[in-house]
Amino acid sequence: MVKVKFLEKENKISKYLIENTDHITLNTIRRTISYYLPTYAVDEIDFYENNSVMIDEMLANRIGLSPVKTPVVTTGKKVTFNLEVEGPKTVYTSELVSNDSEIKMVYDTIALTKLNEHETIKLTAYATLGQGKDHVKYMPAIVSYAQLHELEISRGCEECKAVFEKASKNAIKSESSKNIIINPDDYDYCVGQAENCEKKCLKINPINSYILSVETIGQMTTKEVFILTERYLKEYVSILKKKLK
Repeated sequence: MVKVKFLEKENKISKYLIENTDHITLNTIRRTISYYLPTYAVDEIDFYENNSVMIDEMLANRIGLSPVKTPVVTTGKKVTFNLEVEGPKTVYTSELVSNDSEIKMVYDTIALTKLNEHETIKLTAYATLGQGKDHVKYMPAIVSYAQLHELEISRGCEECKAVFEKASKNAIKSESSKNIIINPDDYDYCVGQAENCEKKCLKINPINSYILSVETIGQMTTKEVFILTERYLKEYVSILKKKLK
């Protein structure tokens, strides 16, 4: 049975220990999150006025890459953002005013451009639903996974004991006093000692456990990403079953 354990969250990166699984399952989850979950992003812009030093295409690119908050349940309608500013000032994403209170810019402090005195920008931007497979701006998270290894100590030279004790402090999980699941950060260190030891005190074996890392961009929370992932995986499997009949 597959077991999932939350390990830690640092800034926007959440890490999970997934036991009794394989890389095929984790890669399916990774591809679904990266390429198929629908999120909002600005895809069209009408410029009415722009006499700043930044050309329309460059400003449009900055706005388009600014993440947009996306609800788990949405009608998929096109959302409008209006921007009308005059210098001298720095223009931030906070000044893009949405016509939907739930679908708005994730971050208010992304600098779009700087206006000198008498310079103005007036535009209307349109956000639509899209998928990461079409453009990276629709990707809600960066997902990766690393296979874990079991470190086993069979006998006792002092160098190998020291390596085992050090790895034990950072171990993902301790199986016994002679077996631990090592942290990927310690993998190269442990392999180096295992290869150099003439007595072959240490053994390192790959196991069916992985660390899954999910770094959200901001359109959704980690929980919302997994809710949508489960929904879409079920839909895709259902469609596949129908096609195979």
